[in-house]
Amino acid sequence: MINSRATSTWALVVLLFSAGVHAEKERLNISGQVLMDIDYYESFWDKSGDSSNTNLELRNGRIQFTYDFPAGWEAKLQVNAEADSDGSDIDLGSAYIRYTNWKIANITLGKMKEPLGMERNTRSSRVVTIEDSMMTTSFTPRKNWGIRLNDATKRRTWSLAATVEEDNDDDDQGYKEDEPIALTGRFTLAPIHGKEQTLQFGISGSWRDWNENTFQIRNRAEVFSADNVVRSAEFAADNQTVIGLEAAWSRNSLLIQSEYMATRVEEVNGADWDYDGYYFTASYILTGEHRKLSKGKLGTVKPKGSSGAWEVESRYSYINLQDKGLGAEASITTVGLNYYYRDDIKIMLAYLYPDIAGDVTSDDNGGHAISARVQVLF
Repeated sequence: MINSRATSTWALVVLLFSAGVHAEKERLNISGQVLMDIDYYESFWDKSGDSSNTNLELRNGRIQFTYDFPAGWEAKLQVNAEADSDGSDIDLGSAYIRYTNWKIANITLGKMKEPLGMERNTRSSRVVTIEDSMMTTSFTPRKNWGIRLNDATKRRTWSLAATVEEDNDDDDQGYKEDEPIALTGRFTLAPIHGKEQTLQFGISGSWRDWNENTFQIRNRAEVFSADNVVRSAEFAADNQTVIGLEAAWSRNSLLIQSEYMATRVEEVNGADWDYDGYYFTASYILTGEHRKLSKGKLGTVKPKGSSGAWEVESRYSYINLQDKGLGAEASITTVGLNYYYRDDIKIMLAYLYPDIAGDVTSDDNGGHAISARVQVLF
């Protein structure tokens, strides 16, 4: 559902696309993706402690329209669909217009990702693991409405954004009755950048006005169809600050990627709540392909031969939501295998093993999970 503050931007995007359809058709590009997931998980991921659950879902079905206007203007419109045993949902993804002819920076207006962290700003079709880490889903927001300035070269990127956060009761970062504002920025630098090797570092930060709304982090622990079993305390918040550090190294078929984030949330009564988290990801492409790392983002894997490409991956993910004797801390160890039939078809399989301490939703919090995904791009 589109909030009232976004109506004018949405109308402008629709108008531009309507004009584009009647203009030069070669400027219009239509693409999309289908992500089909199946999850098997045991009692750790279930609030009632059920011994096992299996869920098949359309994780994401997307159609995307992009249009390249003359004189440095471009636009994007995404429509997303999800479906599982509980029903289906259709919502608006990215929807923005962008001006690229200003020498200082590109200017983007509309609904987009905020420049906070590397994992959140990597396309879902290019991530190494099936789901983002607990740190990313807990401390970084989804797409919001606003304005963004950014500039990028192969070695350096910077981005600044002012956004209005959407009202979303299903968000991993709590409940928002109003529309809090946020100021966010990210800077990355690659001191080594070549065809075979890239080393990149980055820093990002965000200040978020919660305007006395209820704050609580609730996380599915890297299994999207599971319950929110990793939680923080719940309280009325005044504002939040997030700081993130990131590093990534790509050499031939090897990729190592890591991020650390810390957040401080100020309660309305003046008390501060401190949380943090991190992850380490490593992957190796057995068939010799190279995953590019450029402009602060991961590239895709393009198989060299007709038999496709095979990639092994592992991640250790940790989050600490404990403060003042409330909340949980948890870790997830993941090992997985990815198969790229072509650069537009990927099959992913992952095994997850959890650990948790502190406040838990069930007395039985053991077990493991297995997730699989079929990804098709068009």
